Amino acid sequence: MAVLRKLGRILRFTLKWALVVLIAVAGLGVLYQQIGLMKDAKRFPPPGELVSIGDHKLHLYCMGEEGAAPTIILDGGATFIAVGWQWVMDDLASTTRVCAYDRSGIGWSEEGRHPYDGPQMVSELHALVKAAGINTPFVYVGHSLGGDLGRIYYDHYPEDLAGLIMIEPGDPEIFLQEVGAEKGEEIVRTEGVRPCGARCLMASTAVHLGVVRIMLGQVDILDDPKFPPDAADAYKARMSRAVNVRQPMSMGRYVTRIMYQTRDNKSLGDLPAMVIYSTGFGSLLGSNLSEETRKEDLIKNVAAWQRTTATSTNDMGVRAIEGANHLAIIGYQEYAEQVADLTREMFDFIEEEGAGS
Repeated sequence: MAVLRKLGRILRFTLKWALVVLIAVAGLGVLYQQIGLMKDAKRFPPPGELVSIGDHKLHLYCMGEEGAAPTIILDGGATFIAVGWQWVMDDLASTTRVCAYDRSGIGWSEEGRHPYDGPQMVSELHALVKAAGINTPFVYVGHSLGGDLGRIYYDHYPEDLAGLIMIEPGDPEIFLQEVGAEKGEEIVRTEGVRPCGARCLMASTAVHLGVVRIMLGQVDILDDPKFPPDAADAYKARMSRAVNVRQPMSMGRYVTRIMYQTRDNKSLGDLPAMVIYSTGFGSLLGSNLSEETRKEDLIKNVAAWQRTTATSTNDMGVRAIEGANHLAIIGYQEYAEQVADLTREMFDFIEEEGAGS
């Protein structure tokens, strides 16, 4: 019995000090996070302005003077932030007004409402355009998820758009087929439409304890000197906030539904439509694939993009940029300038069509 009592005292002592150490570590994590937030606020203020769309504010970053040419609205990928478009904006701002924005809960924008699916996201952009006094119709340039949202935007607000450029958008047919094959079952439209729940709670806790900030500090995929100055650091700073983790995770619950909503777009009418892609498409996000598989995937996607632009009577085709990949196509200046040149080509087409009508 004496031995058991002694073991009990040792166990209680160990647990007590383990708890003390755990609380101390958590406290240090919270302190580290708060100091980081204060430093981030000073180092990375919003480059644009926060515009109220009623129940929350979105960050809008514009360059160039408004003139006769349509304004360009840039819409990024799932967690992409406005400053990542800097090289594209620098090039286009010399000839027209160009604006990038952060969707709700991304970058400097405040958190939005649910269900955070396609119609909700495009309705917020529509409200932002109105609140900011941006002239319509505008040219919508969307990268990755932003390209899919461009199709959904057209279905809801066709009169707002003068042209649509999609940069490596996800194809809903390919996505739904591949995800279904992985799960061995048919993917239904409503799957994933539910609150983020425990996952978001755990992620938010990890942010508040400084864990996410530490993890992002170890990520080198964005530490590329060719990216716009401070863009990668600004991205990491914004993603080190609880709201910037919650909203993308919540939106991730709706990806399947967003793909169905993109597929609902059967026609782009007479809207000038173009897809831009990189010959290294998929190399960044699918580096574990063989070269043969990657090439097969690219061929499959190009065919899908051609079907998409062909739904417009003003099909401007599918254009390749040699040597880029999914991020570099807008993150490297040499490729961003080619994106800007193709955008100007659409402007010329719109102008010619207007003169001929």
